[in-house]
Amino acid sequence: MSPWRVLVIDDSPTIHKVIENALKRTEMQLVHARDGKSGLSKAKQLKPDLILLDFMMPDMNGYQVCKAISEIGELENTPIVLMSAKGETIGDKLVKTMGIVDYISKPFSPKALSMVAQHAIEKYVEGDAQKTEEAEPLLKVGERSPEAAPTSADLTDPQGSPAIRGILGMVPSGDIFQLLKYQAQTGVLHLARGQAHLEVFMREGGIAFARAQNVDEEFLLGRFLVETGALTAQDLDLFLNSRRGTRKLLGEQLVKTGHVSKEQLQEALERQTEALMYEAVRWGEGEFAFYVTEKLPPEAREADLRVPVDMIMLEGFRRVDEWGMIEKEIKDFDMVLAPARDSTSVIERVELEPEEKSVLSLVDGRRTVWDVIRDSRRSSFDVCKILYRLLSSRIIRKR
Repeated sequence: MSPWRVLVIDDSPTIHKVIENALKRTEMQLVHARDGKSGLSKAKQLKPDLILLDFMMPDMNGYQVCKAISEIGELENTPIVLMSAKGETIGDKLVKTMGIVDYISKPFSPKALSMVAQHAIEKYVEGDAQKTEEAEPLLKVGERSPEAAPTSADLTDPQGSPAIRGILGMVPSGDIFQLLKYQAQTGVLHLARGQAHLEVFMREGGIAFARAQNVDEEFLLGRFLVETGALTAQDLDLFLNSRRGTRKLLGEQLVKTGHVSKEQLQEALERQTEALMYEAVRWGEGEFAFYVTEKLPPEAREADLRVPVDMIMLEGFRRVDEWGMIEKEIKDFDMVLAPARDSTSVIERVELEPEEKSVLSLVDGRRTVWDVIRDSRRSSFDVCKILYRLLSSRIIRKR
């Protein structure tokens, strides 16, 4: 499949650069327009899959562009994400009208914009394309804020019979897993928090497999393939670039092409599932629903990991305790860290582990905590634990 065509309409050259940087690693092909009239002309010519549109522009503002697009038959179903400066009131009334599916406030982080754009593509473009297919995609439950009450339509699964559902703030995920274990249940547990969504496939009380949508990059399968030594980071990047546009499962393709063995894929899938479970244990807000069914998807049946719930709970709660301590020092992942002024003398007195040296090499006074996590290709938990130790030892400092 060719890259998704995204039309960016904004009168600010800076915003165009920010968007280009934010989406450069996605399967999105950007076309730029500097005002509403040229944007409307390019929309007619390009017929984009998604439009990122500035709300306030001279001559023809975002509202007028939306209205004009909605009146063009071949463009009326094109999803639009409005971009507004802080203080500009869009309001929920505009969303879901004239093609507007979401909005984001400036200044936005590249990560936030990427998530909004990906979500719009997945829900309103890919979702429509798959309606006639027999695939079993993740359920779309990312429209609500974490504190929103569940509704009967949010977590419906036609594959199974509803058993339990509720709000994670009232029933912790750990209690849910323990209940399903003791009852030896088989089925699908859906967990949703904001835009993030996990599907946990249970078989006779054990965790057979898990997958996710709208979660951080650290939970993608590629990281675990590199972590287990099945692939080098360079080989993974080359392979990912070569498969742009395809919707086939990464692991399945890697095995078929001989890049990894079935055993290596199984190990990476197990680590990925465990990491997703540790993340689920941390969720103190959101909602859940469990459906009893024997109709698990092919990935879950083939993986059949049977990860013990007790092991996940023990390690998950330990991590929750450690996160509580870490977050007292690292409260914001957009925080920039730098080497301490006297770090050389401190390093000479202590013996750093190889992984500590690796993370320390990425702390340069410019990278944020998010950047260090991404560039290290490690989990946020492991990196933040190391950064916490380096901060406590005064080897690094908050800039």
